[in-house]
Amino acid sequence: MKNKIVASLTMLFLFISSGVFARSNEWKDISEKDSIIVTFGNKTRLIIYGENRRELEKIMKYDLNALLKDLKVRLDSTDADTTFLREEFNGVNYLKDPADKEEKDYVRIGLRGIHVKDGDTRVTIDGKGVEVRDGDQEVSTESAYRRTGKRFYRPSWGTSPRKGFNVAVGLNTYGTNESTPGYNKVSYELKPFGSRFISLGYVASATLAKGKHAGFHLDFGADFSWYNLMFDSNNTAVKGIDRVEFLPVMEEGKEIEMKKSKLVVPYVSLSIMPTVSFSRSFISYLSAGVYGGYRLGSYTKLRRVGSKDVDHVRKNFYIEDLKYGLAAEIGIRKFPDLFVNYDLNYLYEQNRGPAIRMLSFGVRLF
Repeated sequence: MKNKIVASLTMLFLFISSGVFARSNEWKDISEKDSIIVTFGNKTRLIIYGENRRELEKIMKYDLNALLKDLKVRLDSTDADTTFLREEFNGVNYLKDPADKEEKDYVRIGLRGIHVKDGDTRVTIDGKGVEVRDGDQEVSTESAYRRTGKRFYRPSWGTSPRKGFNVAVGLNTYGTNESTPGYNKVSYELKPFGSRFISLGYVASATLAKGKHAGFHLDFGADFSWYNLMFDSNNTAVKGIDRVEFLPVMEEGKEIEMKKSKLVVPYVSLSIMPTVSFSRSFISYLSAGVYGGYRLGSYTKLRRVGSKDVDHVRKNFYIEDLKYGLAAEIGIRKFPDLFVNYDLNYLYEQNRGPAIRMLSFGVRLF
């Protein structure tokens, strides 16, 4: 029995903030962080780990004598003949003040994952997946969840899968590039993987109908987005007297070789997207609608070869202030959502730039 007690105390790691017990091979990493280490002889250690010093101070609220007494009772009640014994306890049961057992709701985000407490419901998202517990009872695991990039959510037929904060990344290209007098298409060609699209936004939703396996929602979105148009040459956008030009960067009569030359156009936009969601299919949802945006500014970003300096030129370059277009999305289970946006308006004002319409496509990470 003595051997069992020694082995148990050796493997016991109390994590006050989460109630999780680590394995012995984590001692080294844990001891380098905020922790209290109590040594019993040469072979037994009790390590109390907290995410920070504030969490460690909470140890004073717990009755460790009662916990160790319960551990001895469990050791005495087992007949297992082993040198490894793992026991897990709910630390809330050992609070000195019963009033402290009513733990406040919280949202904790750290290296050990995301932990959310809402009343008696606890949600844990970590490397093992997603777990939902109602008190001490396990309600659901990752099998009842969909993972989209880094976004987890529990399917609910009361709302749209698109609802919430959204981060989208993708690429920009010309959806249409019509021949325009005075412009050579080669002068403003884009680098495919250098012309990136970024969007940060939020989607609200109203459910119009729902059934056992499908729901119909009307989504309203607002976002900030950026067109990054990287030119596939030394050319840059130059605002002329009555139109935009695409010319090489010159210095003392010589053309400067550019490491980076791009035009950046930020927008704030609103969208309306009818969405159909599915509960038990490979396709989790389909969405299509319209959007409109207002240009917040525009500038060129230039970097010469062999230099780390970046030059910015802020002008409107005869870019239209308003944009509008069509958007579509498809959600695939256990895979990032896919999106495509197509501008119905021309990027530049009529007769002041090439007749091009923008096309953006990519994935939604959240």
